[in-house]
Amino acid sequence: MDWLWAALTVLGFLALLANLASLRQGVLLRRGVRVGLRMAFGAYLPRATVLLPVRGLDDGFDENVRALLAQEYPRYRLIVIPDRADDLAAGRVLALARERPQVPVELLVADASGMGGKVNALRTALAHLASEDEVVAFADADIRPGPDWLRQLVQPLADVTVGASTGFRWYVPPRPTFWSLVRSEWNAVSANVLFDGGRNYTWGGSSAIRVEHLPRLRLEERWREVLSDDLVVTEAVRAAGMRIAYAPASLVATVEDADRATSVEWCLRQMMMATLYLPIVRRYAAAAFAVFDGAVLLGLVSLVLAPFLGWAYLVPAILFLVTLPATVAKASLRRRAFLSASPSVARLWAISSARAALASLAVPWLMVWGLAKTRRQTVIRWRGRMYDVRDPRHVRLMETASVPAGSPGTSTAR
Repeated sequence: MDWLWAALTVLGFLALLANLASLRQGVLLRRGVRVGLRMAFGAYLPRATVLLPVRGLDDGFDENVRALLAQEYPRYRLIVIPDRADDLAAGRVLALARERPQVPVELLVADASGMGGKVNALRTALAHLASEDEVVAFADADIRPGPDWLRQLVQPLADVTVGASTGFRWYVPPRPTFWSLVRSEWNAVSANVLFDGGRNYTWGGSSAIRVEHLPRLRLEERWREVLSDDLVVTEAVRAAGMRIAYAPASLVATVEDADRATSVEWCLRQMMMATLYLPIVRRYAAAAFAVFDGAVLLGLVSLVLAPFLGWAYLVPAILFLVTLPATVAKASLRRRAFLSASPSVARLWAISSARAALASLAVPWLMVWGLAKTRRQTVIRWRGRMYDVRDPRHVRLMETASVPAGSPGTSTAR
């Protein structure tokens, strides 16, 4: 027996099993969404405060803020937290708030003694919650929630064993270029684990916590000198022995375009944050995409060998290359599952299946490149600022000019 053919065939069968397991996960995502939607009709409506860190005006800002102010929720207020009082975004939110005076809006400038940025803004706001607040929700300025977003987001918190409820975002590019779709598909891949209690996480752009749980989570302490808000919350919830619950009906859209540079920078940021604060996510991604990339490469090798060593090599080639349609099918299953929970997001998604499929096939290659590039990070450039991340628990704000763009160990993120 040809030992090379035998080895490739055995590996091909293993790759096939991995693909079947991946497709099974896609089917289970739909089941998870259906189970999660049973809570969509819950009547848990605690008094809520939504924290909104802002910095500058991005495309779609007005529409996003209007959506946050138009929630069909009986008792909630919005706290807007800029780094500086003269930030254009802060003034714009206050102007938009006058259109809906029934929703109280408060402006709170972030603590100037911190290193600035989103985490510092959120930490500042926690100290200004009112005694009557029962739930605190976190929102990013680039999300466009549906009118029942807040209601759906807080429903899992009716269970006191849930330390944090989380939503998720779906990138919807108005002009769907290849690279903007790659970012959307990359983002969607991270949703695979949202129903897995051992590997799920909170997404900081749409999440909520019961105020009574804040002392146990110690977020004001944990959020000092760190860059990631959500992965630190994930760590805190697990340390407190509580659960993270995904609320599928709270899915939100981020209506935003992205070119190649923007998409690559965004992807690197995801890898960097996982490397620094939740290494298990990095290890999971490395294993999953090593299987994909390895299977495709070995499939191509088998195809090349077939004319020279025998057509029997088409057997392992087919076994390996089944990975390609399986990946497209998994992406389609995932997309249909998550969009089925949010009609408002589904209406915005008008991308052909073929274009989405092409983008989904590019993600594993970009993922492997990103894993290699972010293996040893020392400096991160994020929204015009430089951070020294050699110690992720004690991140230091640097002068932008002190490290030139493109220096070794430097990554750029939005």
